[in-house]
Amino acid sequence: MRPLRIGLLGCGTVGAGFVRLVARERERIRERYGIDLDVARILVRDITKERADIDRALLTNTALDVLDADCDLIVEAIGGVHTAGSFVRRAIARGHDVVTANKALLAECGRELLREAEGRGVAIGFEASVCGGVPVIGALRHGLAGDTIERITGILNGTCNYILSRMDDGFGFAEALACAQERGFAEADPSLDLSGEDAAQKLRILADVAFDVPVRSVRVCGIDARTRGKLVAEATRVAGGVDLVVEPRTLHPFASVVDEQNAVIVHGRAVGEIWLSGRGAGSMPTAAALLADVLEISSRASRAARPTTRWPSAQRVSSGRTAVLSG
Repeated sequence: MRPLRIGLLGCGTVGAGFVRLVARERERIRERYGIDLDVARILVRDITKERADIDRALLTNTALDVLDADCDLIVEAIGGVHTAGSFVRRAIARGHDVVTANKALLAECGRELLREAEGRGVAIGFEASVCGGVPVIGALRHGLAGDTIERITGILNGTCNYILSRMDDGFGFAEALACAQERGFAEADPSLDLSGEDAAQKLRILADVAFDVPVRSVRVCGIDARTRGKLVAEATRVAGGVDLVVEPRTLHPFASVVDEQNAVIVHGRAVGEIWLSGRGAGSMPTAAALLADVLEISSRASRAARPTTRWPSAQRVSSGRTAVLSG
């Protein structure tokens, strides 16, 4: 039995879900993978706040207590770019593998972080950054690595999909948004979701994983009280690059994708269309994706084979692709 000590940055909705999921799945993981997971330290903003099912002895409000501790792997669940980026860089410098759900961080400086990780011989797992528990990153990086991807179309924002589903049921926009906030799908400030930028960040990550050509154009339009249909994100291979679009559409293949569900259609030259769908918002789907990356990194490390830390075709990156990753 091989112990794996985990340092957790952030214990909000996603971080707390991760802790609970590790506790629930620990015995199964011990038996199946021979790995004994141990969440050793947890960074929080307010150490006095009550957190159900979380051992208060593990909590600290000092980042170095986690980053410089004797941990094998760091899970980043605080969100944002600047603070999270400094923490991830510190973890990499200390030789820790990193798992993150932070799409904003990856969209802005993912290539830089992955290059630093490669230089240190550590891995970064980011399945949870797009579509919650739907394993679209793994499908693109591994399952479809032998094919040329022509187009990716998806419902990438569970919050907007939930709001639009409620509006289809007859709710007004403000009422639907309030319901999404009550359910924990929308933040107090929902502008990132409603503007379409959250979906755009996720689409940028998928595009960089899937395509080996520069991004030619990006167009983003969000939702409001007048919107009908679905907020659809699409990346299409075209002559000279790839075009990215996020926009509401009434003509789309996603009529059955309701509430907080996400769905992605990947069109490859050899395989044709592949559908992936599931819950894309909420603590437990995202926590499941984080845990999957933890297990992949740990299992490969135990076989003395590190998972790749490069984006596909990283050595052939053009200035266009770099621009997309920098936001």
